[in-house]
Amino acid sequence: QLLAGDIHGESGLDGPVFEPLQSEEEAEHGVLFLVRTLMESEGDIILVPTGPLTNIAMAMRMEPRIIPKIKRIVLMGGCYQLGNVTPAAEFNIIADADAAHVVFTSGRPITMVGLDVTRKVLCYPQVVKRMEEIGTPAARLFTELMGHFNKSQKEVFGWEGGPLHDPVTIASIIDPELLVTKPMYTEVDIRSVQSYGRTNCDFFGYSHREANVDVAVDVDVDRFWDLIETGIRAYGS
Repeated sequence: QLLAGDIHGESGLDGPVFEPLQSEEEAEHGVLFLVRTLMESEGDIILVPTGPLTNIAMAMRMEPRIIPKIKRIVLMGGCYQLGNVTPAAEFNIIADADAAHVVFTSGRPITMVGLDVTRKVLCYPQVVKRMEEIGTPAARLFTELMGHFNKSQKEVFGWEGGPLHDPVTIASIIDPELLVTKPMYTEVDIRSVQSYGRTNCDFFGYSHREANVDVAVDVDVDRFWDLIETGIRAYGS
């Protein structure tokens, strides 16, 4: 099983101490929720998966009529350079590469926010201090989460600050100027051994095939942290 416990701890959110959980498990399966919600929509929903693409792929296979209802998929995953589970593959893709293949060949507009840009958004100690000084509950949660995350990233990758992978997706929707993207023909490797799960992005257009993914190639890091600070301050005291 791929759980990334070495990075996020046993709970998946190690660092803060949370109050006892009050919410209950949803009765409706996530796949059925996706199908129902998309079918009831006006084609205005952007899907933002920040984990393996299993549920979205299953929903597409169960009910293909949802596919044209998806406005865009902005996903955290993949890379056109170096992976983080193997030299070739990123965690969210290799965890279910076949599901990623289904999504990447669905024909819907896709923005791939991969490791190439999220590794530039490093949460250095001065960033943690900047957010901690805001003093709100959201600021304290950020500080506690990043304390554990930065420690594990230092141990595993040797970085002084951990990269904030997933939030870049939502940030890029809030602020369309945040990312630089490049359209590329991209396919997921689901056949090989050494490179299973790699997102093969045709950066130079060698294949002469029509681009199917807008691949993020750069990010305005200062703009990102300003957006994060605005969000943390918005939670008030």
